[in-house]
Amino acid sequence: MLDSSAIRKKTIKLSCTSGAGHLAPALSTVEMLTVLFRDYLKYDVKNPKNESRDRLVFSKGHGAYAYYVILNELGFIPDFELENFYTDKSTLKGCLSENKEYMIEASTGSLGHGLPLSVGMAQAFKMQNKGNKVVCIVGDGEMQEGSNFEALALAYRFKLDNLLLIIDANELQAMDRVCDVGLDNERLSKVLAAYTDNFSKIDGHDENALKEAFDLFFKQTNPSFSVVVCNTVKGKGIDILENSVAHHFRCPTQDGYVIEVSDV
Repeated sequence: MLDSSAIRKKTIKLSCTSGAGHLAPALSTVEMLTVLFRDYLKYDVKNPKNESRDRLVFSKGHGAYAYYVILNELGFIPDFELENFYTDKSTLKGCLSENKEYMIEASTGSLGHGLPLSVGMAQAFKMQNKGNKVVCIVGDGEMQEGSNFEALALAYRFKLDNLLLIIDANELQAMDRVCDVGLDNERLSKVLAAYTDNFSKIDGHDENALKEAFDLFFKQTNPSFSVVVCNTVKGKGIDILENSVAHHFRCPTQDGYVIEVSDV
């Protein structure tokens, strides 16, 4: 069974042993991904292309290390891919590259693409009367992209009750704090709440809060799409990374961080 504490340790190990830099944006997503894959998403490990599977589109594709670790734990991504990550011997990239065999549904990391793709998937499932759910994880900085608001308007127009939008609201983006570039997360939440009645804002590291919010989407009928804003800590689990503007793309080993022996 997936455990968020173990996933966090393995995500840190993946970055520190490979030298891959996008660790901080991955660590803010650990609990939401763990809860989704452990308790909610429908998939078939023996057949990753099973048409009845739910779709997870991880739009903030640069912060995908915890996602890779979970897919490896579940058996979708083989060990050799992680062992050779960030080298020419692995097909895994620093940003997500679509690979249906590994249940990576879309190429993302060029921000503002994941939500429009998710809206298209959700509408296609509704038009075919299929019960598949679509979940999209977007960064709060990424919500400055205009394409996302065009997608929100369509999601409202088409009443996509099969779509869940999760905002990883860690208050930081590549080079600055979100509030110093665009809308702060309090204002962003008010804007998002105007698009749907199925809106929640929670602690994104509290698994019980995540379950309560996800229950409203996965276990009941809604009139439209759902939005969950997850307040998170970028770099959670490593002091020098937490809430640090400087560590969006910086491996902590560059600052003398050493993985604990028990975590290796």
